[in-house]
Amino acid sequence: MPNRLRRRGQAGALATWERALITRYVLRELLKPFGFFLIVFTGVIWLTQSLRVIDTVVNSGQGAGVFLEFSVLLLPAAMSIVMPIAAFAATLYTVNRLFADSEIVAMIAAGMSGVRLARPVALFGLAVMALMAVVTLWLAPLATREMRARVHDLRADIANALIFEGRFLHPAAGLTVYVRENTPGGEMLGVFVHDQRDPAAEVTYTARRALMARTDDGPRLVMYDGAAQRRETRDDSLSLLQFDSLVFDLSQFMNGDDARNPRPSERFIGDLLAPSAADLAATALSRLYAEGHDQLSGPLYALALPLIALAAIVGPGFSRSGYALRVAAAVALAVGLRMGGFAAKSAAAGAADLWPLLYGPPLLGVAAALWMLARRSPPGFARQRPTPGVQA
Repeated sequence: MPNRLRRRGQAGALATWERALITRYVLRELLKPFGFFLIVFTGVIWLTQSLRVIDTVVNSGQGAGVFLEFSVLLLPAAMSIVMPIAAFAATLYTVNRLFADSEIVAMIAAGMSGVRLARPVALFGLAVMALMAVVTLWLAPLATREMRARVHDLRADIANALIFEGRFLHPAAGLTVYVRENTPGGEMLGVFVHDQRDPAAEVTYTARRALMARTDDGPRLVMYDGAAQRRETRDDSLSLLQFDSLVFDLSQFMNGDDARNPRPSERFIGDLLAPSAADLAATALSRLYAEGHDQLSGPLYALALPLIALAAIVGPGFSRSGYALRVAAAVALAVGLRMGGFAAKSAAAGAADLWPLLYGPPLLGVAAALWMLARRSPPGFARQRPTPGVQA
């Protein structure tokens, strides 16, 4: 392809089928680094996000299988963040390489305008945008909803956490539980429960054995042959109560409110833009609108950022001094554009009427990139056009 481009640059304008061939060639060159950057960036974001669930998994006494399930549920949200970034990085890498190898110079010298050159990048951006729309509008809310439901179930199911022996577990805030041994008959031996729920007093329960009882009002821990120590934090006094049997209510540590009030990120686009009266009673309209229009405008960055990468390098024309400054300028423009999107979402979350601001940054990026490319016509490269027998 490079030698053919140079010969066509010397011979004259490109035919329609040759432009289509170049479009497919550039698309192939874009897809290779896109896959690499998508895997790398997703891995980084996934790793940082997965650290949040480690405490929940460990404190609930769960194994690697549950952690793996949570990790999979984190992937759609991570991909919705990194897909525009991966598309931008892939475009920046590919265009910089094609320009450094004089392939883009040959294309423009053969008659391809800057806007025509943007066609494969735009097609690539549209493909990524369509994929991102599926992830953002469907997969991410679905996975986030399932993730929070699973976390809620783990935190609520304190009885399930007690089956893990020989470990200090924290199934709820202010509660520490230790079971030395579980017998095949369902009896727990060597039970330790430390209750810090009341800031005025700390209570520590120890028992030789215990049984778990599930009732209609929630789980109960029935402890036998033990003692309860109560320490008053006000005067540091200590009282001791020995008992033959004692029932400890575990349902008081359960929190069932989270599942009844889904966050905006868990809702689908229809629920966000046309909320019910119950949704409006639980969440402000401005927050729902901000999340809904952010889901709709987010995929537009998958088109805007690659075009910005192309325009930043191709727009100023050929350079013999390298393209490091142009790459840095492209990165700065992309970061500024994305920060503008975050600022617009923050503003819309405070005032529902400001939701159109969310579409401003990506659409402005697309318009600015096309304007820069339209200014770069083939005559602008005439002075840099390769001559026969000489590489540009």
